[in-house]
Amino acid sequence: MDIDLRTLSLVVVVAYIFEAFAIAYLYRSNKNYPGVGWWVLGTTLSAAGIAFLLLRDIIPFIFITVILSNAFIILGSVFFYTGFMRFLGKREDLRLVIPPYLIFTALYCYFTCISDDITVRTAVMSVFLAYFLFLEAFALLGTKPRGIAGSARFIVAAESFIAFFLLFRAGYVLTAMSVESLFTSTAVQNVTFMLFFVKGFLLTLGLIIMVNQRLNADVTEAKEHFELFFNTSPDGVMISQMDNGVIIDANEGFLHLTGFLREEAVGHSSPDLNFWKNPDDRKAVFDEINKGGICENFETLFRRKDGSEITVIISARIISVQDIPCIISVTRNISERKLVEDALKQANRKLNLLSGITRHDILNATMVLGGYIELALDEPAGPKIKGYLQHMDVSAKNIEHQIEFTREYQEIGVNAATWQNVGDIVKMTGPAFRTEGVTVNVECRNVEIFADPLLRKVFYNLFDNAFRYAPPFKTISVSCTEIKEGEDGEDAQVPSGGKAGQAGLSVVFADDGAGIAEEDKKLLFERGFGKHTGLGLFLSREILAITGITITENGEEGKGARFEMTVPKGAYRFTGDGE
Repeated sequence: MDIDLRTLSLVVVVAYIFEAFAIAYLYRSNKNYPGVGWWVLGTTLSAAGIAFLLLRDIIPFIFITVILSNAFIILGSVFFYTGFMRFLGKREDLRLVIPPYLIFTALYCYFTCISDDITVRTAVMSVFLAYFLFLEAFALLGTKPRGIAGSARFIVAAESFIAFFLLFRAGYVLTAMSVESLFTSTAVQNVTFMLFFVKGFLLTLGLIIMVNQRLNADVTEAKEHFELFFNTSPDGVMISQMDNGVIIDANEGFLHLTGFLREEAVGHSSPDLNFWKNPDDRKAVFDEINKGGICENFETLFRRKDGSEITVIISARIISVQDIPCIISVTRNISERKLVEDALKQANRKLNLLSGITRHDILNATMVLGGYIELALDEPAGPKIKGYLQHMDVSAKNIEHQIEFTREYQEIGVNAATWQNVGDIVKMTGPAFRTEGVTVNVECRNVEIFADPLLRKVFYNLFDNAFRYAPPFKTISVSCTEIKEGEDGEDAQVPSGGKAGQAGLSVVFADDGAGIAEEDKKLLFERGFGKHTGLGLFLSREILAITGITITENGEEGKGARFEMTVPKGAYRFTGDGE
């Protein structure tokens, strides 16, 4: 039976184009799966290769209609192999791809341009295409993600069958039938083109099934992981509908936390169960979820079924359950932790009271001692006695100085760290100094950092340091710059005002005064170093270290001091216009 192979080739091209669109849609819907994009390229190149074959009688350029067309068909198979390997989480073996492809190209060019022999070209094309089809099948025979074994075997069977036929075709044309023209209708040629059509259809069908099987397997695995977490978490996990608060499901941790039975909780709303001691807290959580889709570490009181109260922290976010907006919340009982914290606070208060009384008594005693030393110095005495009295006076003042240091140091870390606006603190601290003739520039646009409440003391010490040692100077600048990790591994800085969550935040306090000598920088933050008390910068470093903030001085002598505070990721945020 004679078949118009040109028409059949055109049908194959059209079919491949539709299949390329189908796989492209598959890629668009499943971009998280590597390899699918390579399949789109493979189908597109195969369609282009067969289309070039149809142009043999229209375009006289052999390079395009003969060499390039077959090279595209082979390259399409190479891309399918690459896609399979990437889809399976592997890397393609270039040793199995590049040398054979180069050999194919060389042979095909030789039997086209030097020794024009269409029969040998047909055999060469068949052998190498069969090789790459076997390579695709081999890629799918290895370790596979869960759930795709059936579709993988289907593709392997289809590609292997076509590969074996192509080997048969190569041997047949070399031994039993010479090829006069690519479009001469013979039984082998007819079957070849029909198999190309069937291959494209079966391969596309197999790919769609394989991706969907993997997607279903991943969904099932994710569901199993979620159920494992849900059922084994010691914290209370609850899923409730967003519109009415009706509880869809709750784990054993939640039931143990609240004291309710499952049948008492599921199907009822939280207001029905009345486990929120303060209904305003429940409203605050829902308002935060409605605003940003998530609420984290909200502390509140729960009332258990037996009437007892517990302190909990709640984190919740919006999820979808069968297209119904729901809230999943995780609740942790921190009652014991709060008791320990309260006990520590009480013990700390008592220690502070004791140290305060002791400090007061010691300061009174040193004041009396200092007074008597001054009186003794006014009395006539020999130089040796005068020397002893002067040493005693210095020692008494040192004692007073050390006691004053304990007053400041004990305040560090006593109160919980809070979010504080850098710009506001600078504006509140600067006026404590005589700033006539000095311009204070603040370039921290709505930046907040999480720091000890004594953060204001840090900036006070920096201002004090500038006005003591920097004059004459004209400018003090405070800037906030987000540190973003660059692609080359080095840190690149971008202006503040972007989203938080990069490598960190740099807060720089700088003046254009005399600067600090290099030999002083190593000891700058050590206790006792300096011309005044020697405590200001030491205390500043300790205050910042409470929340992981570091401080260094990296200015140049003669150009001004530059104190840089580095705030770690998660300890800064942008508010208002800075978002």
